[in-house]
Formats: sequence, structure tokens, C-alpha cells
Amino acid sequence: MTTGTIIFLNGTSSSGKSTIAQALQQMMGIPAMHVQVDTFAQMLPEGFLENAEPALRKQTAARLISGFHQAVAALAAAGNTIILDHVVPSPKWWEECMTLFAPFHLITVGVHCPLEELERREEARGDRHPGLARMQFEPVHQHGAYDVTVDTSQMNVEQCVQAIQAVLSGIDEAVLAS
Repeated sequence: MTTGTIIFLNGTSSSGKSTIAQALQQMMGIPAMHVQVDTFAQMLPEGFLENAEPALRKQTAARLISGFHQAVAALAAAGNTIILDHVVPSPKWWEECMTLFAPFHLITVGVHCPLEELERREEARGDRHPGLARMQFEPVHQHGAYDVTVDTSQMNVEQCVQAIQAVLSGIDEAVLAS
């Protein structure tokens, strides 16, 4: 097994993944990298994913996501600890991740939240397309079991981090810090 570690947070938009990732970074005390799918999507021209011709948008998004998964694997292969902030609505994406991330220490985290609360957060944030969480809600957790699940409507960020930390405690600290 390669020394890199991937803590894979999967959940809908507005579920709390980024908040958990940032708190986890602080708690870990090592230079864990918070790697977000949104950062990769922002590499495309502004408005492309919303406005491009559907076939081109689909083809571009597929290449972007596959490249994102490969980049995460490359970072882990270099020995980094990655906190992956992702939305995986496709079984194909999940399978690709599981294949690429298999050589590393992998902890999968299902970040759950009821749809009503997601929609409330989405509206309050104002930086998300209305309906995004609803569109992602059904398919995002359909790909298999997680090592740990958290519900951000029932748990505060500290409780979520503690649940993840309980699973991380099974990994040698020397490995995480490498």
C-alpha cells in the first residue's frame, strides 16, 4: 500500500463537506490538503457548464471529472494526505475513484443532510444554483457503504470531525504525517 491517505467526503452541494474538511485540517495537525471538485470545475470558462451545448458539456465534464480523480490519486501517490470534497452522483465515477484510490489509505465519509435543510442552506448561501442539491440528493449516496457517515443536520462540525477521527485513529500517525 502506498503511503498517501485520502479522506473522501461525498455529499450533495450545501451538505457541509467544506466546513468539515476545513475543521478536519485544523484538527489533524499535519498539512492535509483540502481538494475540492469545485476548484476543478472553476478551471473551465465562466458559465460553460451551465451554457454549453449539451453534448459538448457532457463530454467536457466527463474528461474534467476523470482528470480530477487522476489528480487526486497523483497527489496521494506523492505521499500527501488528501481531504477530498466531492459530489459523486454517478456509479461510474464512484467505481473510477475506488479503482484509482485503492492503493492508498482510503476512508470514505458519507456526508448526509435532509433535503429540506439542504434547500434552506442553498437559498441562504446564494452562491449555488437553485435546485442543485435536489438534483444531487437521490443519486449521491447510491454507490455502496461508507467507512463512516455523518448527518450535518443532527451533528455539529466538531461531532462530524470526531466521528471521522475515530476511523482515522486506525491509521498510524507516522503514515498520515508522511
